Amino acid sequence: MTLRWLAIAIGVALAYGLQVGGGYLAAATGLVRDPSAELGGEFSALPILQFACLAIASYAAGRIAGVAGFLNGVAVGVAFIVVWAGLNAWQESQLVLAYGPLALPAMNLGGVVLGDVLILSAAAFGGWLSDRWPKA
Repeated sequence: MTLRWLAIAIGVALAYGLQVGGGYLAAATGLVRDPSAELGGEFSALPILQFACLAIASYAAGRIAGVAGFLNGVAVGVAFIVVWAGLNAWQESQLVLAYGPLALPAMNLGGVVLGDVLILSAAAFGGWLSDRWPKA
């Protein structure tokens, strides 16, 4: 099985691009509200949006790679998590620099694990689909 790094990079960029565009669209249509405005068990479309964006991006990466679509799709998910963690670490380092270590939010390990499962499931599904549908 072969990893195609360009296909993976395109998949990660596509996933982030789709999420940003989809997030703006969801906010404009009222599917997503400011979480600080109201506390409670309100439905959020963001996990569904993230799943769809990653599935589409992993599918595209698998098709671009031409081989081992499942593996390349999962690699998109892993790279997405690595980039996400790096961006989060940078953001939190800026908080610490500006306000001190007490400004950091409490870590939610259950949320981290659930988020990673969501990301990897979507990426595996998209990669699997790219292998299942016949190439043109």
